[in-house]
Amino acid sequence: MIFRVRVLIVCISALFYSCNESASSKIKTDVNSNLNSEILYSEITFDKVIHDFGNITEGEVVKTSFKFTNTGDSDLYIVNAVASCGCTIPNYPKNVPIEPGNEGEIEVNFDSKGRPNFQSKLVKISTNTESGSIFLKIQAFVEPKK
Repeated sequence: MIFRVRVLIVCISALFYSCNESASSKIKTDVNSNLNSEILYSEITFDKVIHDFGNITEGEVVKTSFKFTNTGDSDLYIVNAVASCGCTIPNYPKNVPIEPGNEGEIEVNFDSKGRPNFQSKLVKISTNTESGSIFLKIQAFVEPKK
């Protein structure tokens, strides 16, 4: 029994450790490259980081797009996009190189079914930028179905 508890603790610890990796830490350098070379980070600039849907009726599925530009000097990669709730689904260009100066978008869908009143959700975008991530926010007032 004690052995099982220890194994469970080790597994949970490993899970938390692996979930805390940022996109910046996942950048791999070529084995044959010079060890003293610098990692080239990119930069991402969004047209907005918050979107308010206003008043919507419970059960509606609404969506918005967050447009972005690679304002860095190297290719931008979006390696992950995770929402704070299963009712919010981000669609994004996963691991597709976005060259400097090029644009893209992240579409976020929100399903208001079973979520009355004020709702605020975050989407964590993991990138190969120096900070490693940025948060986008959506919000709405969901009027309950009568």
